[in-house]
Amino acid sequence: MKAFGFTDTSDQAIPLMDVALALTPEAMREFARFVAHAASEMERLGADYDHVHFKDFSDAWQEHWPDIQLSKVYG
Repeated sequence: MKAFGFTDTSDQAIPLMDVALALTPEAMREFARFVAHAASEMERLGADYDHVHFKDFSDAWQEHWPDIQLSKVYG
C-alpha cells in the first residue's frame, strides 16, 4: 500500500506516510461502500484496472470534499 496526495496548486504527487480522513458516520459508510466497489472493480477488470474516483462513484459527494482516488499499486 502506498499513499499520495496533491496540493491545490500542484499536480505533482507527494508521498504520504499518514493519512487522516475526518468523516461523519454517514460519509464513512459511503466511503466504505466506495472502497468495496473499488475492490470489486479491481477484481473484475484485473490488469485493466487503473483507478476510480470517489466523486464519480458517490451521489453524496460534495464539491468541497477532496477527490479521493483508489489506484492499483505501481512498481
